[in-house]
Amino acid sequence: MKIVGKVISGTGEGAFYVEKYMPYLESVLGFTCHPGTLNVNVGKKPEFNGFKKWAIKPEEEELEEVDCYLVTIGEYDGAIVIPHKTRHGEHIIEIVSAVNLREEMKLKDGDEVTCELV
Repeated sequence: MKIVGKVISGTGEGAFYVEKYMPYLESVLGFTCHPGTLNVNVGKKPEFNGFKKWAIKPEEEELEEVDCYLVTIGEYDGAIVIPHKTRHGEHIIEIVSAVNLREEMKLKDGDEVTCELV
């Protein structure tokens, strides 16, 4: 399934949370994430029915659960991360990858991107 949306700026907190969740993300996703997320406005919450969900349940009380779905975006592997507690609405997805997707793909706010669930 393809998900299409427009790149937007985030709150600037993605790097902080990716660092906090890094051991969990590495064990579930199999790669070390670039600190930060690519934020994409997809218009409405995607339906993930039938796709493998990787659930992260941190041991630390201050960390919330996160659901992950593996994706490809351009030539890169990544994952949509959906925190159970977030400031974003359901129409915003956050994507992590081993690289800085915004830099590697030369993306700016308003650019359309497509990711594909795997």
